[in-house]
Amino acid sequence: MKLQILKDGQDQIANYSHIVARNNKIDISHIVNNECEQILATDVLDCFTHDGIPELLQALVSKLRMGGEMSVGGTDMRLLCKSIINGSITPTEGSAIISDLYSSSSLQVIQETLEKLGLTVVDTHMNGIHFEIKVRRV
Repeated sequence: MKLQILKDGQDQIANYSHIVARNNKIDISHIVNNECEQILATDVLDCFTHDGIPELLQALVSKLRMGGEMSVGGTDMRLLCKSIINGSITPTEGSAIISDLYSSSSLQVIQETLEKLGLTVVDTHMNGIHFEIKVRRV
């Protein structure tokens, strides 16, 4: 199974099962453990509070099969602050971004959390204020 976890209004990718994350919640109880060969959750971290992220990541890892890959991402707090300070994002734009977030994390913190869950980091990517981490379950 290929699973894509979306925020409201995000485009769906064909040939994936889709679940929308809202209000610090996601229902993946119908997915059998170790069923997913690929999980795309490239913006899902923005939909969860800081305290809810470790539980979310643990739940996603439980659905990922051995050899499966997962991509997770969200808004990086340090990059967002830096962009506001250096003027590449106006305070008004920054405020709008912040109002849409439940939390903001950092690539380093999420990477460490995923590694503690036994995943191997395949790739990391930062673009603007957004980061993505691709991991594999080995």
